[in-house]
Amino acid sequence: MKYFWGLLTLAPILFFAASPIKAQENSLDCEGRYLTLVNPVRGRDKWSDRSISPLINQYALLKENRFAATWLLQYDALIDEEITSTTKNFDTNQEIGVFVEISPSLAKEARVIYPPGFAWSNPSVLFLSGYTQSERKKLIDTLFRVFNETYGYYPKSVGAWWIDSYSLNYMEKHYRIETVLIVADQRTTDNYGVWGQWWGVAYLPSKANILTPARSSEDKTNLVVIQWAQRDLTSSYGEGPAFSNHSLQANDYISLGNSTSYFSELVKVYLGCQNQIGQITVGLETGIESSAFLVEYERQLTELKKISSLKDLKMSEFANEFKSYNTQNPKEISLQDGRSEWLLTPEKRVNRVLGDETFYNPKRAFFDYFLKDDSNFLDRSLESELTEANTKTYFPYYIFVWGAFSLLMIYKKKYANWALATLFLGASFGLILKSAASFGWMVYYGPKINYLEAIQVLGVIVVFAGFYWLKKSIFSLILPLIFGIDALVTHLRYTQISGSYYFGVAWDALRFIGAYFKSPFNFGLINRDFPNEIAVSLLKFDLGRIWRSTLLSIIIYPLVHIIAAFIVYRILKKTPSRVKLLVICFLIILFALHLRGILISDPSFIVPL
Repeated sequence: MKYFWGLLTLAPILFFAASPIKAQENSLDCEGRYLTLVNPVRGRDKWSDRSISPLINQYALLKENRFAATWLLQYDALIDEEITSTTKNFDTNQEIGVFVEISPSLAKEARVIYPPGFAWSNPSVLFLSGYTQSERKKLIDTLFRVFNETYGYYPKSVGAWWIDSYSLNYMEKHYRIETVLIVADQRTTDNYGVWGQWWGVAYLPSKANILTPARSSEDKTNLVVIQWAQRDLTSSYGEGPAFSNHSLQANDYISLGNSTSYFSELVKVYLGCQNQIGQITVGLETGIESSAFLVEYERQLTELKKISSLKDLKMSEFANEFKSYNTQNPKEISLQDGRSEWLLTPEKRVNRVLGDETFYNPKRAFFDYFLKDDSNFLDRSLESELTEANTKTYFPYYIFVWGAFSLLMIYKKKYANWALATLFLGASFGLILKSAASFGWMVYYGPKINYLEAIQVLGVIVVFAGFYWLKKSIFSLILPLIFGIDALVTHLRYTQISGSYYFGVAWDALRFIGAYFKSPFNFGLINRDFPNEIAVSLLKFDLGRIWRSTLLSIIIYPLVHIIAAFIVYRILKKTPSRVKLLVICFLIILFALHLRGILISDPSFIVPL
C-alpha cells in the first residue's frame, strides 16, 4: 500500500516532467531584461578537443553576433600560455574572471595537500569547501595572485558549481569581487546536491549562506548571485539528471530530446515582464561541451538576437545593473510557466503545486562555513537546515573579567605580572577563549565544552589570581614562553620509506627538512617536497587529540607546561648568563609562532545553537 501512495505522490511531478512549457503571454518588450553569457574554461586536460580551437570557435560566434560575455578561467587554464594569450586578444566586450575549482597544480602552488586517490570531480577535492579555512585562504590568494600576474588586475567575477560562504566573504573582502555564479537547484546531479535558493533568479546573498537571500543591510554581502543551468520551473523538480536536465543548457535539454524551441520557451518564462528584472545565464563549458554543442549554441545566440529589448552584459556589469535597481532584494518575485508558480521573497520560496515551501534564515550558515567537507556527495539543502530563530545565546563575559583584573594589576603597579598573565592565558587557553557563537553555530577552536562562558571566566580568574601573587623571576618569564615548544613539536615529522627512516620538520604542508638514516654509515640531509601521498601520511604529534578531552585541555595541558617550565628553570639556574639569554630568545621566537598558530587556527568542532 505504501508504494501506491508513493507513486500517487510522484504522479504530479511525472506529469509535469512530460508536459511542455506553456510560457505566460507576457511581452518580452520591456525594460530590465538581461542576458549574461558565461563560459567556464577548465584546463585542456579536461577538453575533448585539446587544441585551442574550441576557445577560438566559441569566441568567434560571440564576436560575430556582437555579444558581451564572461570567461571564467580555472587555474590550469590560467597557467596555459596559449589560452591566456588568446583571451588577451579578445575584444573589450569580453570579461575574464576565475573559475574556482581546485586542481593538483593549484594545490601544489598554494602549498596545500591535494587529497590523493579521488576523481578530479569529487566535491571533497574540487571545491573550496573540501579544505580547511586556512587552506581556502591560501588557495584563493594563490589563484588571485596568478590571475593578477597574468592580466595585471584582479577579477571582478568568480564562479563554481559550489562556493561556500566563508570563501565567498573572503574573496569579497580581500579582492572586491562583485558577482558570483553557482549552479541552479539540483538535488542529486553529478554528486552535487544544491537546493533551496531562489529558483533561477539573481539575488543578493546573506553573509552566512550563499543560498539564502539577504533581508537587511546587516545580513547581505555586496555581491550578486547568478545561476548556471537555470531550470524548468516545473519539470526539473525531482531527483537526478532526468529532472535537472530540463534547463537552459544546450547539452542538458538536447540529452532529453528537446530542441531550440524548448530553450526559447524557457527564456520567455525567465524574461517575462511581470518582474522588474529578468535575467538568464547562457553558456557552454569551453572544450568540454562546446566541442559537441557549438551548433546548438549558435542557434541559441540566433534566438536571443531576436529579443530586441534584451541587454547583454558581462557578469560584473549585470551585478552593477542589478544593484542600481535593488539596494536590497526585491520583496517578491513571481515566476510562472502555466503549470506552476514560484513566489520568491526574502523570507521564503513557495510553489504550491509542487509542494515546496522553503524558509530562509539569513543568520544561519551551512557547516562548511567552518569545517571542511570530505564527503563524496555535496549535500547543501536548505530543507535539511534548522531555519527557526536561534534560542540559545552566547556572550564573552571573560573579557570583562580580564578587564577588571587588568585594572587591578595596573593600579597595583604589577605591570610585569599583568603582561605575563595575559601571555600565559593566551598561550594556554587561547583556543578556548577564541571559541564563540557564529551564524547559528557554537564554534569551538579547542575542546568542545559545555558551559563555555563559565569555563572561559574561570580560566581568566585562575590564571590572573595565580600571577597576581607570583614573584618576578626568570621562572615567571618561562611560564608563558614554554608554550612555544608546542610550535616546534607540532612541526616534527617522521616516516619510513623503502627501508630509510626520515626525521625532521615540516616547513609547510609539502616541504620536509631533516635527515634520513638507512644504516649507521648511510645517512644524509634532506630538503624537498614530498608527494601528496607521502606528505599526508607523515607521522606527527597531533595536538588535536588533546582538544577532544575537556580534562586534558583545561587541566593536564597547562599543568604539563608548568612542570616543563619548572624543569627548564632549574636547568637554566646552573647555566651561564649568555646561555640563558640564548635559550630565552629561542623560546620567545617559538612563543611568537605558537601565538600566531592560535590566532590563525581553524575551528575544531561546531554545535548548532
